[in-house]
Amino acid sequence: MPAIVVSEKDPAGMNIREQLIKEFEFKSNGKIFAGKEVLQYKNFEIVLTPERQVFADSVNSYETDLFIFASTHASKTGKPCLTVHPIGNWGVAELGGKDKTIVKTSAKLLRNYLFGLKFYVEENKLSYDVCLEATHHGPYLEKPTIFIELGSSEKQWADKNAANAIAKTIVNFYNPSTNTEPPIVCIALSGNHYCPEFTKLVLRKNYAVSHICPEYALQNFDDESLKQMIEKTVEKVDCILIDEKGLGKENLRIKEILQKSGMRIEKVRKLLKK
Repeated sequence: MPAIVVSEKDPAGMNIREQLIKEFEFKSNGKIFAGKEVLQYKNFEIVLTPERQVFADSVNSYETDLFIFASTHASKTGKPCLTVHPIGNWGVAELGGKDKTIVKTSAKLLRNYLFGLKFYVEENKLSYDVCLEATHHGPYLEKPTIFIELGSSEKQWADKNAANAIAKTIVNFYNPSTNTEPPIVCIALSGNHYCPEFTKLVLRKNYAVSHICPEYALQNFDDESLKQMIEKTVEKVDCILIDEKGLGKENLRIKEILQKSGMRIEKVRKLLKK
């Protein structure tokens, strides 16, 4: 049973929670967490935390199979966007979590949610970009975790239509019926924080991506990082994706680490041209 986690301090998260309750029949199930009632609809629960999401390690004590954080996304550009991403730190933990530690995630659910966001943005003619983000920030949790976010400024955080798109994505695209072949599950390296090439690949081809180590974090990437990316993907990892344009001065070192793994390595830009 997945737990949808919302911080009482998070405006977009509370907006998404409101839309979940409005759109679906969430009712109290008698459980209490951090002094607040837990709401349930079918197999989904909504859990409130008084902490900021990135520091909400306390939810580790909540019994669940998976955490889905409905959250604010903030950026200096203020660009309207709906994003989904795994969590963890490639280096020093500056925003929650643990140093050089990432959290387990599901490539297939990230893919499902990316498609869900795209579907509702198009259906409702919303002026929002939809994308994956690289793995970043806390909290540190023991169970598989995904963040799904509404951004990037106060105007968007209060947008009920965008929050409704996220709410419906969380529930309706959790396990959508599909007749397609199972996707090729990958981990990915390089590219910028918003992962445009990896986002395009997931939306255009039959690929699912779990953890992404972006260009700005490659200096911290090592053998242990690769080991964690593989072990902390729920599904079996089929290949490693790289965006060669962003490897820069780390090119040779990164490729040596990847080649030692013996795993299949694919170039994302080459795959997009097929």
